[in-house]
Amino acid sequence: MHFNEVARRLGSTGYARVLMHRLVRTGKIKRVGRGAYSASNNIFAIASNLHYPSYVSFISASYLYGFTQAIPVTVYVATARRHEETEALGYRLKFVQLESTWGFRKERQGEEDVFVAEVEKLMIDAFLKPECMGNFQEIENVFANALKPDMEKLKAYLQRLGSERVWRQVGYMLQKHKGIDISGEMKIGRNYYPANPFVKGRKINRKWRLMI
Repeated sequence: MHFNEVARRLGSTGYARVLMHRLVRTGKIKRVGRGAYSASNNIFAIASNLHYPSYVSFISASYLYGFTQAIPVTVYVATARRHEETEALGYRLKFVQLESTWGFRKERQGEEDVFVAEVEKLMIDAFLKPECMGNFQEIENVFANALKPDMEKLKAYLQRLGSERVWRQVGYMLQKHKGIDISGEMKIGRNYYPANPFVKGRKINRKWRLMI
């Protein structure tokens, strides 16, 4: 909940301030950001409901799907606008601005809703902001451990994004880990991109025109 919303409903900023202070002091709610409060103990529910539209993605979504064993200390949230980092329940909440804030779903966890990237969008987000995955192995983990990605959905998302670089990187990983070839779905340009965003490869994959 946000302070301004509480003040609007109560019709008094002063009373809202006193009420929120009392609720925080008695432990019924917690401050989770500037003017934001929550009674939840689910960090992913808190993180994905602070701003709209937003959803848990990158290494944090990989953790939720069981693709990684890395224990999160930072929760990465894709958002449409820039927002300041904050802390809640001992976690750092980092909001990553993306133009493509779509491709997520609502997951019910207990009595709360968590908004998380669909697996197909996670594959794309991992290459849009690879630094939020930590390292290349974590990107590989997504493709290796995702059981049955919806290929029609993934191709539609790639077309919607319109990035040849990401299309090639995702396509290369799909072929490497799943044996799925989508090279015929696009025209591959003559320039080269790195397959691994963290390291410039020395070998050339001529099919995908990637440095590996």
